[in-house]
Amino acid sequence: MKNNISFISPKPGLDYELLDAGNSRKLERFGSLILDRPELEAKGIPELQKAHWQKADWYFKEEKGKTGEWISPSSAPKEWLISYQHHAGSLSFNLKLTAFKHIGIFPEQAENWNFIQDQLLRITGEKKVLNLFAYTGAASIVAAASGALVTNVDSVKQVLNWGRVNAETNNQNFIRWILEDAQKFVEKSVRRGDNYQGIIMDPPAFGYGSKKEKWRLDKDLKSLLEQSVKLLNSESNFFILNTYSPMLSINGLIDLLSDTKGFPTEYSANILGLKSTNSTPLELGNLIRFSH
Repeated sequence: MKNNISFISPKPGLDYELLDAGNSRKLERFGSLILDRPELEAKGIPELQKAHWQKADWYFKEEKGKTGEWISPSSAPKEWLISYQHHAGSLSFNLKLTAFKHIGIFPEQAENWNFIQDQLLRITGEKKVLNLFAYTGAASIVAAASGALVTNVDSVKQVLNWGRVNAETNNQNFIRWILEDAQKFVEKSVRRGDNYQGIIMDPPAFGYGSKKEKWRLDKDLKSLLEQSVKLLNSESNFFILNTYSPMLSINGLIDLLSDTKGFPTEYSANILGLKSTNSTPLELGNLIRFSH
């Protein structure tokens, strides 16, 4: 590894603030709206008084399982835009309330969006980027706005369509939208001899492919990584891996990488998260990156 493990969070750029966190919830401002929603990693005690939390425009009430409902004391909108300052100008992402507490972006990922821009500014010539488990395509749009030809892969049709709307909002037309299981797509790409300057992946702890293929991070990540690194351009490249499973610690991930055929020995390993307005850190996952 290049450095010791440390906590990193995004620099300013996204119109977002983590106002407070604690008691397994987080209070966040996304653009014009304030949300109060569950967060398992918010294990401490909130710093702000209850009155601040009660000012939230939307409160997510969790029900059995992972679903729930959003409750508003006012007539706050259910869909809105949030801005992100890209080096070439401002980008906008479409947010909306879902039954799974998510709203369309993970704000800690703005750290990776900054990294993507820096890498694509550095790379000369062809710039092709593969985004796996791409969700609503924010990283794809940042890469496309930085001059890359992007292949955006996700197995959920609804979020793929959400990504298309985000691309249209930002007039980004050089993105391929692929509805497919990530593992299968990578295996086919290796057989074709495809080549990318950048690979981004944000795999869930557990999920299903577009044809109900089972995905388990602890069982399937290693084989996906072994195939994915074969797609990287040997002369100039960058790679981003996020993992969010409590079953895979950062040290466990490092052990897995050391046993992954073809994965570089030189990379950075850190904890990715957010800092509240009072600078209190909220750890939200593991982050592996390298560039060449």
